[in-house]
Amino acid sequence: MRFDSNLAWTEAVARVRSNRDVLMALAGVFFMLPTLLSTVFLADIQEKMIALAQNSAALEALVRDNLGLILGFGIGGALVQFVGYLACTVILGVGGRPSVGEALSIALRALPTLLGATLLYMLGLLLASFVLGLPVGLGAALAGSAGASIGGLVMVVALVMLVVHTSVAFSLLIPVIVREGIASPVAALQRSWRLTRGHGPRLLGFYALLVVVYFLISFLISLLLVTPLTLVVGTGDAASFLAGVVAGLVGAVANVLLIAVLTRIHAQLCDALPEGQANIFE
Repeated sequence: MRFDSNLAWTEAVARVRSNRDVLMALAGVFFMLPTLLSTVFLADIQEKMIALAQNSAALEALVRDNLGLILGFGIGGALVQFVGYLACTVILGVGGRPSVGEALSIALRALPTLLGATLLYMLGLLLASFVLGLPVGLGAALAGSAGASIGGLVMVVALVMLVVHTSVAFSLLIPVIVREGIASPVAALQRSWRLTRGHGPRLLGFYALLVVVYFLISFLISLLLVTPLTLVVGTGDAASFLAGVVAGLVGAVANVLLIAVLTRIHAQLCDALPEGQANIFE
């Protein structure tokens, strides 16, 4: 069937409205809270990293000294958000009215599949980077710096195109895992690839529009709300906390809408799957 972005957006907004109470609880814990905590506890480190941007040795030392904290918030926050994505998909995409506890139970059992698929995707990109880097090394050996520059540019362009293409191709990974109950990471990646095949340009255009709108709204909120309030409260912990609250709220709403959109896109492209299809995690 032909992908209809207007239908996907309309249905997504309707689903969010009808489940807003449960989604607000999940979004607050799994999207807003991690953003708030990372903003508050990493604010000083981020400021120092920006100040040391021109001093690579000092920047490396700063990162090395705070590596545990950075990785803890990075990996921990990603895991928490993964659970949130899966739980919201359960609420929005499996039919009926599952409770928060039921959604979390299914999400936790689906988490290993999502983690496995994500690691496979990252390993694939790493391998692709290595393969694409071989011509750069060959160009440098045969043509010197000029060949290396040309090869490097070609590599960057090719890698960006690959990332964009695969991001669209695997964009339905979470709905596939939850709505179809696919437990194999490889099978989930393959299923998302098959569903999106032939719809790439339209999906890419729709995703790009959503990203532009998100950044525009974030910029306007920062300009009209965060900046004036920061001038009132000044700098320091209060300003960091305020920025974290606003960023967390915006991110929470955006993540819920994104999951709703992906769920409805999956429903469109997987028209053979009955609405409310049970999944194997139950």
